[in-house]
Amino acid sequence: MQDELLVQIYNFSLILSRILGFLLIAPIFGSKSLPNRFKLALAFLITILLFPLVADQNIQFPNQLLIILFRIVVELLIGFIIGFIMLLNFIAIQLAGQFIDTRMGFAMANVMDPQNGMKAPLVGQFQNILATLVFLSINAHHHLLKVLSDSFTIVEITKFQSSKDLIPSLFRIIGNLLPLGFKLALPIIAILFIVDLAFGLVARVVPQINVFMMGLPTKTFVGLLFLSLIMPSYINHLQLIFSDAVEDIYQILKLMIERG
Repeated sequence: MQDELLVQIYNFSLILSRILGFLLIAPIFGSKSLPNRFKLALAFLITILLFPLVADQNIQFPNQLLIILFRIVVELLIGFIIGFIMLLNFIAIQLAGQFIDTRMGFAMANVMDPQNGMKAPLVGQFQNILATLVFLSINAHHHLLKVLSDSFTIVEITKFQSSKDLIPSLFRIIGNLLPLGFKLALPIIAILFIVDLAFGLVARVVPQINVFMMGLPTKTFVGLLFLSLIMPSYINHLQLIFSDAVEDIYQILKLMIERG
C-alpha cells in the first residue's frame, strides 16, 4: 500500500513538472502579469485532470534519488519546449514590429509590455497585442492545452528517447525566427523604402525643401496607413503561423520517442 502511494505521488510529480515547464513560458499562460500563485494553482488543476492519462502507463518507482531528479528535469524540459515553440512566433511578431519601428522613426520610443514585463517598441507592442487577440480568437490557447494533453500519450512519462533529428529540428525552428520576423515586416519596410527613395529624389530636384522634417511624419503616416490596409491579410497570416506552430510541436514530440 505504501509503495503504491509512493508511485502515485511520483507520477503526480512528473506530470506536474511537465505542466509547470509549459506554464513557465507558454504564451498567455506564462504572462508576467499572471500571479505565480495562479499559475501554480492552474498547474495543480491541470495535473489532477490529466492524472488518469498516466494511471495505466505502468511507471516504476526508481530506487535512486538522482534518477528521480533527472526524470523531473526531463519532464520540465518537455513542457518548456512545448511552450517555447509557440512563444517563438510571438517573439518573431515583436521582432517584425522592431524592424518597422526602426524604418518609421520609432526606434527610441518604447512602451511597457505587461505580458513580458519589459519595454517593447510601439509597433511591436501593437502587433503583439494583435497577435494575442488573434491567438485567443481562434482558440489557439485551447489547441495548445490539447497539445499538452496529447503529449502524455505521445511521449509517455519516463519514456523520453531523443532521436538524432530532435536537436537539428529544434534548431531549424529557432532558426526560422529571424526570417519569419523579417517576412512579417517586409511589406511595410518595402513601402517605406519607396518613400525614402521618393524623398531622396525630391531632395535632389528641390534642395530648398527640408526633407528630414517632412520625411519623418510622412513615413509615419504612410507606414500606419499601409499597416491598416494589409491588416486583414496580416491577421490571416497570423492564423496560419499559429497553426503551423502546433504542427511543429507535434513533430517535435514524435521525435522524442524515436531512437536515433
